[in-house]
Amino acid sequence: MVHERTVLSQQSQHRSDEILDGDIDEVLQAKVPTVIWGLPIDGEPVSGTDLERTSVQWQEYCMQYIGFAPEEGALKGSRLQVKAIIEHISHVHITPDTPHLTVVQYARAVALLLLGGTMCPDSSGNLVSLLYLAKLEDIVAARNYSWGSAVLAFLYRELCNASEKGKAAIGGALQLIWAWSRIIPLCPGLGAPRVHMGQHPIDNNRVLPGAPYGAM
Repeated sequence: MVHERTVLSQQSQHRSDEILDGDIDEVLQAKVPTVIWGLPIDGEPVSGTDLERTSVQWQEYCMQYIGFAPEEGALKGSRLQVKAIIEHISHVHITPDTPHLTVVQYARAVALLLLGGTMCPDSSGNLVSLLYLAKLEDIVAARNYSWGSAVLAFLYRELCNASEKGKAAIGGALQLIWAWSRIIPLCPGLGAPRVHMGQHPIDNNRVLPGAPYGAM
C-alpha cells in the first residue's frame, strides 16, 4: 500500500471537513468521548492562559490543590512529570476517616493524571500540563465544563500539528480514533453514509490513504 505524503503535509490547506464528513464528525464528537469516558460535551468551554510562574510558585500551587510539592526537577515550566503524580497518589490511602481536604486533593491529582496522561496527553509522553488544575480548583464546578469537546479539540489540533514538516511525535487521545474505527456502537449506523479511507477524493485526483489493517 502506497501512502502519498502530500495529502497529510498540506497543513495550510487542511480542513477537517475534507477528512470527516458531517455525519461521521458528528458521531465522533457526540459519542466517542462520552461513551468511552463519560465526558460531557455540553457545558462551559475549557480554556485558559499559560501563566508565568516560577518553579517555587508552581510547587506552592501543587501543594495547595493536589496535596504535594513536586521537586523542582519534576517540573518543566507549567508541566509536571507523570511519575511524580503517580508516586504521590500511590502513598495516599483514602479511608472513611480521611479529612475532606485530602480527599479533594487526591481527586484533583487523579483527574489531572487522567486529563494530562490519557485524555489530552502531549507529545512528550511523560509530562502533564498543570493548567488543567485551574478548572479543577472547584472540584464540584468541574463537572460543568465540556470536557468531551476539549478532548476532541485537543486531538484535532494534535492531528493538524502532526502534519507539519519535521514533526516526529503526536499527542492527543489517539485511542478515540481507534475506537471509532473498530467498535460498532461508536460507528455510524449501517444505513448512514460513510467515508471509506482510500475512496475519498481530496483534489488533483488524489485520495486519502487506505485504512489501517484491521479497521472496519
